[in-house]
Amino acid sequence: MELALGLLVFITVLMFGIHFAEIGYLSLKVTEANASAMWHATAARMHELPGNFSHVNNLISGNRPGQAANGLYADFDGRTSKSGGSGSSQLFTRGQGLQVTCEAGGPSFAPVGTTDSVYSDTGGMVCRSEAVFQVLPVFPRGFMEGNGGFFKERHYEATDLTICGVNRGGSGGCQGQIGILLDDWALATRDELRECNVLDGSGCNNSPYYRSTNLVYDQHVATNGSARALAQQSVMSVPGGFDPATFYHSFRVFEDRENGGDSDPGNWVTTPGTDSPTTEYDSSYSARENCWLGLRCN
Repeated sequence: MELALGLLVFITVLMFGIHFAEIGYLSLKVTEANASAMWHATAARMHELPGNFSHVNNLISGNRPGQAANGLYADFDGRTSKSGGSGSSQLFTRGQGLQVTCEAGGPSFAPVGTTDSVYSDTGGMVCRSEAVFQVLPVFPRGFMEGNGGFFKERHYEATDLTICGVNRGGSGGCQGQIGILLDDWALATRDELRECNVLDGSGCNNSPYYRSTNLVYDQHVATNGSARALAQQSVMSVPGGFDPATFYHSFRVFEDRENGGDSDPGNWVTTPGTDSPTTEYDSSYSARENCWLGLRCN
């Protein structure tokens, strides 16, 4: 008799323990789907330099990260999901209707005045998730309860549970969300990683980098003649027809594997130096002395 009475309590505790464990496991998957949408979004194309940030804006406004997570976690398992999944059934618990929603919001950072012509404040993205948990029919709704029963309280009130990926849901649904900043403004695409072996932009294979630096340079180039004055102090004269404020740009990777590397390590390839295709650089370079900025040594 003691065994029979003990089993009544043990079986009840065991069933509820399994059910609560299943709720905990599926709840983690709701949070995991939310995180998956955010981190997968960081691998998307964000921009085209300079100034074109439509890619990241379209990514957020179309809820593309959330839609991808919805398909991936339709059966609450991001490893095996296929489109059209219909939820996940455990022993006593079923999870379904997992939805991840992402939109613009959260943290943001703005470019400083030196770069606002190149970069744009794309802000951040916030994502929230939710799902509905149901008790499967195999879970007994009543068990030796009521008047004259062994248990005085109702066994279980089988109602649907709305589970949020972040915090608890209130009367307004799941409002808790997690934010992330997108895009680090780095040179990322294939066009933005190529070299620029020329000085004046003609034939440059890295147009995004060249145009970006040119825009920043044009914002800050001295208009009061200070560039020419510095050149006159450095080399004592400025060749006729040459404007020291003219923008020149050259970008070479540290180790050019495709072209066999730098054939002359003693000649810094990003500095015109001598034998430059620009004759003004040759004449200015030859007028330099060994003191700071090429000034005459006293």
